[in-house]
Amino acid sequence: MTRNVTLRMDDELLTELQHRAVDAHMSLSAWLTTMIRSMVPPASDVDDARERAIRRMDSGFHLGGTPLSREELHVR
Repeated sequence: MTRNVTLRMDDELLTELQHRAVDAHMSLSAWLTTMIRSMVPPASDVDDARERAIRRMDSGFHLGGTPLSREELHVR
């Protein structure tokens, strides 16, 4: 189901967008929908990226060097 959305923009931008839609042989609405869809990744891609990031955080990061002892950490 499609729904209507109201956008506010200046006349120059609207004119430019209308020209781009005409160049693509599309209505302004169809052209904007295509542009927005190309910028929004599918939900499954976002979910996959989130899970990969969580796995990386759970496994930790090796930053090099050797671990410090408690005494070394609290030397004054």
